[in-house]
Amino acid sequence: MGKVGLVGPSRTYGTGSGMRPLAFFRNPTLTADLAMGVGLDRVPAMNPTRTFLFLVACALLPVVRPVSGADAGKTVRGQAKGDALPATNAPVKPYRLYAILDPDREKMVAFAMKVPSDWRAQQSFHRVWDGAVGQPQVFVTLQSPELRSQIVYFPTTQYLFSEGPMTDGLRAQKRSLGLPVVSNPNELAPMAPVEFLRSVFLPRLAEHGVVLKDLGNEQTAPKVSKPYGATEARGSIDGTLSGGIRARVEVRINHSSRQLGSDLWHSWSALASVSQTEGDLETVHAHTRIAQDSVVMNPAWVKLEQEAQAQGSAANREASRQQHEATMANIQANTAAMTRSHHQRMDAIRAFGEANTARFNERMTQGERDQRIRVDTIRGESKYSDPATGERVKVIDGFNHVYRSRQNPELFLGSETPVDPGALDWQQLQKVQLEDY
Repeated sequence: MGKVGLVGPSRTYGTGSGMRPLAFFRNPTLTADLAMGVGLDRVPAMNPTRTFLFLVACALLPVVRPVSGADAGKTVRGQAKGDALPATNAPVKPYRLYAILDPDREKMVAFAMKVPSDWRAQQSFHRVWDGAVGQPQVFVTLQSPELRSQIVYFPTTQYLFSEGPMTDGLRAQKRSLGLPVVSNPNELAPMAPVEFLRSVFLPRLAEHGVVLKDLGNEQTAPKVSKPYGATEARGSIDGTLSGGIRARVEVRINHSSRQLGSDLWHSWSALASVSQTEGDLETVHAHTRIAQDSVVMNPAWVKLEQEAQAQGSAANREASRQQHEATMANIQANTAAMTRSHHQRMDAIRAFGEANTARFNERMTQGERDQRIRVDTIRGESKYSDPATGERVKVIDGFNHVYRSRQNPELFLGSETPVDPGALDWQQLQKVQLEDY
């Protein structure tokens, strides 16, 4: 599973180094007890979700020590020595712990963050599925009690990009074939935060009817180094919404790159937020920063999520393997069918050619026979065959009976009436029919 959490220097417990930021969506519903934090008397003994939230709450609460010894003579909160303390002496906490709940896991706490104590918080948690792998995405909205200020956290978007000789060659080949160079909507070159806001995020807001005017006060914080060579960059732009409401759009960009062969592959994510107010924008934006910087993860939820995503990835690989095998089997079946069809076409062509050749040979034979008959007719000759030897000879035509001397084969005798060939030692010849000529 990728890293889950808000982009920023948030604290993460038991999550490992391979985690990635969580995204945000809108229109949530939150149970009041988890929204306001969990007390010790309300923590079930064997509930890891509640136990986690309580431990986080204890870690975030201020430490209050009793007044004793040398401190006994000091005033507390401006009260005179000896004055009775108010009935409630607990310090007013500016922030409360807000839990993000996973509806797919029986509202288990996924992570928690600090929000202003008197602000209303809303969340929406769902997953975007890639086959059997679901990526958690959350949208969080914070509203001040007088409804004059609001903070909205938008989804984290993941981007991939590669550059180098191999990638450049593939893109050039696509251009030469008239194909789109960018086929993946999440293929985008890394960019600076302010550039991302101007070229990507603000146009997306405008597509949904949210337009910021009078843009200015561009700010870019120095890059922060992260483990494993990753970096985080943050930038913001101020503007004005309809009705004169001041707003600040901010984005946090996490970026990492890796050299694979001759090409450099970039993996980066962008988490945007919008802080808007009718009052002091810097004060409202400070709440934005505190909320993002205070995120802590529930290790029990992270473990379940990692296991689910590992199983989903395995299922995707198996489905991909089966699809590949089915595709290859289909290709082989199509190839075999095409081969059979090709052989059938070739057999038909061969048979057609042989028939044409036979007809041609027959025409040629008939033509040659007719030519021989015409020539012999002009010359006054006919063909005769010797029944004893099968030899064929040409003899002057015009006789009913033709004989050949056995003593002198070059001597022929033609007669209108039959003679006794045995008495003269002659062999009578048979006239060749025209169809056998």
